[in-house]
Amino acid sequence: ADDGRWAGGVTAESVLWAIWQGAGVAETWRRAALAGGSTGERADRDLDAVLALFDAAGAFVDRLPTAGPDTFLEHIQGQDVPGDTLLVGGQSGGRVSLVTPQTAAGRQWRIVVVAGVQEGVWPDLRLRGSVLGSEDLVDVVAQRPVGFRAAQAAVRYDETRLFLVAVTRATERLLVTAVGNEDEQPSVYLDLVDPPTRTRLADEVRPHTEVARTMTLPGLVGELRREVTSPDPGVAERAVALLAVAAREGVRGADPASWWALRDLTSDHAIRAADEPVHVSPSKVTYFNECGLRWFLTSVGGEGVQLGAASVGTFVHDIVAEQPDASREQLDAEVESRWGRLGLPPGWVTDRTRGEAHDMVARFVAYRDEAERERERVGVETPFRVQVGRAVVAGRVDRIERDRDGGLRIVDLKTGTSKPTKADLAEHGQLGAYQVAVEEGGFTELGDRSAGAALVFIGKGGLTGLKPSVMTQEALSSVAEPTWARALVEATAEGMGAATFTASQSTCRTCPVRSSCPVQPEGEAL
Repeated sequence: ADDGRWAGGVTAESVLWAIWQGAGVAETWRRAALAGGSTGERADRDLDAVLALFDAAGAFVDRLPTAGPDTFLEHIQGQDVPGDTLLVGGQSGGRVSLVTPQTAAGRQWRIVVVAGVQEGVWPDLRLRGSVLGSEDLVDVVAQRPVGFRAAQAAVRYDETRLFLVAVTRATERLLVTAVGNEDEQPSVYLDLVDPPTRTRLADEVRPHTEVARTMTLPGLVGELRREVTSPDPGVAERAVALLAVAAREGVRGADPASWWALRDLTSDHAIRAADEPVHVSPSKVTYFNECGLRWFLTSVGGEGVQLGAASVGTFVHDIVAEQPDASREQLDAEVESRWGRLGLPPGWVTDRTRGEAHDMVARFVAYRDEAERERERVGVETPFRVQVGRAVVAGRVDRIERDRDGGLRIVDLKTGTSKPTKADLAEHGQLGAYQVAVEEGGFTELGDRSAGAALVFIGKGGLTGLKPSVMTQEALSSVAEPTWARALVEATAEGMGAATFTASQSTCRTCPVRSSCPVQPEGEAL
């Protein structure tokens, strides 16, 4: 178009299709692929690559329908590894197919391995269901038995049928594996493949099969490292000698200097020098005091990319911050005009999420209209920075309201569902840090007397009837211990700058770094 934007209907998919048709190689590659041989294998790979590119373009257009072909090109060039695809590629050379029983149906291989046949996994007798319950309608129409027992029987039948599909895919050799230990037991389905012949109860436990070491250097190094600890001097000395040879040849893991169990701490220094200021965000005060280790790991990238509900909440937050005085109709229109930027796929789930975004807007308007009848709004997305002991408290506040007595109330808009208890609210770290910022001169032009702070929940944490839920913390000057917030901020700064971070079991269920936490089974290896 004349304004530099792509014309309507021009997408990565349409441009790619035009290039493919213009290249005129489709029929040539098809004939070569069907002819076989080395040329056919190369044509197969080329066709697979083209199909993968078309699949990636289609997914990109579905996710970001307003983005142009140039954006898709940047997306592809920015990938370090190829994107996943559900396309079936051509078979070339020897390879292993990793498939589910459903995908394996109708296909065969010379050798088939059915792995992980564990009790509770296969058969998995958990009842299935769909959102709309269509399977119940099918049962009624087909006049099948209904009820809990009938549903259990149907699940067992499906699991058994899938197991039959899996074990009948081999033409020459079938290998079925399971693990037996204190935590896991083999499935009863093993008896279908290899029925027990013994009659005594004591003999019913299947003997364990010794698995041979894999014919790889890492496997050999692992075995030698185990033999080093053998009480037999002959075995241990032989293992030491072989590891020394491997280490001289540069085999990874053979040199004891690389063994984690033998290494000292990389550093025991504090992450901030004793005289160095520590930056403290008010939103992280409570987060740090709940679990110091979680704060440290997530602050250096352990939390990963934020998706889903968090992005929608930020989306609404930005809109109401940019247009704090707009009417509900105007804010709803802004939600619609910007919605495509989120790149959410079409469907009923996205439609529901869009409805939740409009509900957030409605709750914000309801709060704003009621609050401004009693207090004057004097700030939106206002930055601040104050020094509190060693802590440099800095950030932005969503709203600042001034009451009739000139006191400042800080308001933090919440789009999530998690709420503090009433007992925790009295000494809520984030709100307390905001009040300290007020009293330490963080908003000099507006005032330095705190009139309290509040959490305003406009998301699912709000009330029914599209009303917000407001949780208010009293002004520091009106509580029995007015210095608690300042002491908490200073202690948080000391902890954030320390050399060690304590793991606590407060919010483990939703913790994003469980696999790196020594308190959790997943992190015990560390």
